[in-house]
Amino acid sequence: MSSPSAADPFLILLAALMLVPVALAMCVRLPSAVSLGFIALLCLFSSSTWGQLQEENTLYARGTGLFFFSLINLLLWLACAAAAIRHTVNQQSAMRPSPFPKFLAAFSFMLLGHLALGLMAEQPLPAILGYSGLINVLNMLLFSILLLMTLTHEQHRQRLLLLILTLAGIRAVFGLVRYAFFDGDSANPYRNFENLDIRLVYFDIGDNYIAALAAFCLAWLLLMPGVRMSLTKRLLLWGWLVAEIATVVLSFRRSSLVGLSLMLAVLMWRLPWQRRLLFGALGALALIPAAALLMQQRLRFSTGSKSFIATLLYDVGPDRGTEVSRFYELEAAARSLDGYWLFGLGSWGTFYGNEDILDYHFGKFDFVHSGFGHMILKSGLVGLLIFLGLLTAFTLHYLRCRRHMKGNSALLADAGFAGLLFWMPTLLIGTPVIEFRTMLLLGLTLSMPYLAHCIHSCSPATQVPLYAAA
Repeated sequence: MSSPSAADPFLILLAALMLVPVALAMCVRLPSAVSLGFIALLCLFSSSTWGQLQEENTLYARGTGLFFFSLINLLLWLACAAAAIRHTVNQQSAMRPSPFPKFLAAFSFMLLGHLALGLMAEQPLPAILGYSGLINVLNMLLFSILLLMTLTHEQHRQRLLLLILTLAGIRAVFGLVRYAFFDGDSANPYRNFENLDIRLVYFDIGDNYIAALAAFCLAWLLLMPGVRMSLTKRLLLWGWLVAEIATVVLSFRRSSLVGLSLMLAVLMWRLPWQRRLLFGALGALALIPAAALLMQQRLRFSTGSKSFIATLLYDVGPDRGTEVSRFYELEAAARSLDGYWLFGLGSWGTFYGNEDILDYHFGKFDFVHSGFGHMILKSGLVGLLIFLGLLTAFTLHYLRCRRHMKGNSALLADAGFAGLLFWMPTLLIGTPVIEFRTMLLLGLTLSMPYLAHCIHSCSPATQVPLYAAA
């Protein structure tokens, strides 16, 4: 007779299997609600536990103890299967053209090759298909395809923008109140690991992205010609914009600050020249206190350099304030790739280096702090070129179609392109590929200009301004 502890996993598995048909039916019946529900979860729940004294499972890790993949990951695949079924039954629900299916096929073929080679090399299946490999690239592409297949009407996309702005506002208020009165984010490696007296609003790069995305949309609505609203609404949006920018600035993430600057540069590019002067003046006024706050709260612990740029890059270059360069990890990974540059070390591959210097890896060397570097480590230059091909196709589509868009279409397209620029520092020096939430947020970013293209193809009467609906 089995013990209760041994029976529990079986009962959980049985209950999950019984819920599959119900979940599939919901995904088929309410496709847009499921997609917007995914976005709501991504906006409301952080995924990073790095920096916490007591690490705990997040929403995105639930189920990994019983299944190979998290429950939310399984739900994503189920929603994609439901969208495919719906498309097969109803041919009128065809997805607008996008490059995502082609790149999904390419990465799926690559992962199948890794699976075959890994099993031949007697590698464990969780190591081949685990989140430290390339599985999240497939999740990103599947999420982009899901959004394009389910958010097919103007009201769906309008709800998407309103949902992002509303939840970003809620997260900003929550984070700022916690920062002011409750010691900030508990995931704080600067204080918990480096003993620095620093509080953070949000350490998770995904939370910073959501705040930056909302700040871009609000600034777009406030500054773009043709958007008319009452003085009361305009003042409300200005206060909302300040809260979103403060959320990013008081998180003290260099990649987030650079990303936000790149996003606002896109807005300046898109504004008429008269409004560029206004926006530039406002940006300069905001930059001075933001830089001073960054120097006083975060970078004063790093180095005694007088130059702001040298202080910002305190762990890079010959005059760095640390014993080891931030890029030592990438140098060690490059040495491990000797002879494997074309196809990489496989999804299960690991690199080797000085374990004392790389103590923040806690003995796990199956990822590096660079999204592009991680692609090379796992899939070589071939995988990196495919990934860069996706980003290139995205950029060319935006540049080709943007001039034909107005209203919500233009806002969505600009937000998507600016969002990609926000992610570029993280793709260079962060760990996005191994993070489920981060890659799905990147998938949301990549889908926006294609959703905007769908809007442009609709009749002008369906283009309801976002500010009017708000």
